[in-house]
Amino acid sequence: MSDSPPPHIPTLLKPLELIFNQAIKEYGPNHKAVAWKNEERQQRRFQIFAGLLSGVSGKDDYIINDLGCGYGAMFEAFKDLSELRKGRYIGYDISDEMVRTAKKRIPDSRTTFIQSYYATEEADFSFVSGTYNMKLHQRDHIWQDYVKESLKQLWSKTRAGLGFNMLSIQNPDREKTLFYADPEYFYAFCRTNLSEKIRLVNRLEPEEFVILIMR
Repeated sequence: MSDSPPPHIPTLLKPLELIFNQAIKEYGPNHKAVAWKNEERQQRRFQIFAGLLSGVSGKDDYIINDLGCGYGAMFEAFKDLSELRKGRYIGYDISDEMVRTAKKRIPDSRTTFIQSYYATEEADFSFVSGTYNMKLHQRDHIWQDYVKESLKQLWSKTRAGLGFNMLSIQNPDREKTLFYADPEYFYAFCRTNLSEKIRLVNRLEPEEFVILIMR
């Protein structure tokens, strides 16, 4: 996955698009529509990501990519940050219903919402919150390859830093439709293929982990 995804990626993700189109209609704009366990955990993850922004001070006009933006919850968590006061937020989602909902809910001039499987615009920072968790009935090795290609493509659109989370193989309560990753494996992958400036954050263990990467 470089500037555009391989031909099989839209087919791979099509079942998820249909599920999330239905979920936003059924649950409305809340954590259930995007399959988050609860709102508190959702916000804790956003706080960890925000730390990547505050670690690079001196600007108030950062551009942010949010891959798998849903109904725009990350922007709502970030909108009052000084680093985004004059900045831009670009949210991408495979679900046209999610994008439509986000645009309607958040008429902020700093936001752009795009239906896409991948980042199309360059940004200072890129984030992926929960997007890699649901694989449905896809085989683990196929999903893992998709995640790696997605991260490489997103990194190519990222100037300063990237943060993403994944469910951990140490999670005691697993579901068949979710993907559970080895944090050490993805740490090594990112260190080898993206940047040596990398940090593994386990503040959400044992259920999930966060990886933060800088240029």
